[in-house]
Amino acid sequence: MKSYSFLIAALLLFAACQSQQQKEAKALAGNLQTAVAQNSPGSIPTSSNGYYMKCKVDGKDWEAVSMMPISVANRVIGNVGDGGYIGIGRLDGKEQPEAIFTIGEVNGADAYFPNDKTLIDKDGNVILMDKSEGKIKITKVDGEWMEGRFFFTKSSSTSDKKIVVTDGVFRVGWQTVQH
Repeated sequence: MKSYSFLIAALLLFAACQSQQQKEAKALAGNLQTAVAQNSPGSIPTSSNGYYMKCKVDGKDWEAVSMMPISVANRVIGNVGDGGYIGIGRLDGKEQPEAIFTIGEVNGADAYFPNDKTLIDKDGNVILMDKSEGKIKITKVDGEWMEGRFFFTKSSSTSDKKIVVTDGVFRVGWQTVQH
């Protein structure tokens, strides 16, 4: 009977420790989200009927959790909770529906994926993704929103590494405060 009591006590202790670890992990995640929000002043949480940015990165779904209004960034920028982001275009808010912009050296695309280990070369150096090519198509513009589609490929002048972004869609507002 004593061996069962010890086993039950050990299981209860294990469960308590695991519960504490889960609490600590949730607290850390909350602190990280707070830090991202503090370092992205003016960013607005995404939603299905508000700001949004979605795409596929190398075939995997990617979705922003917050975005910057056009009036703040003059481009479409979507952020994710780990510090990563995608930024496209140089937009001034005067774009018209059906306008198509080429992504290249002048009108570039930025992307940062901090957890992508394939962006580290064999010597441990970060691979500079310094080339962009693709398109942005504005599909809707009104007094409150700009919507569009995009795709692009990031590549490196020093490596054969490529990042392919497809099926991109976004909706971004003009104002710093969403109503």
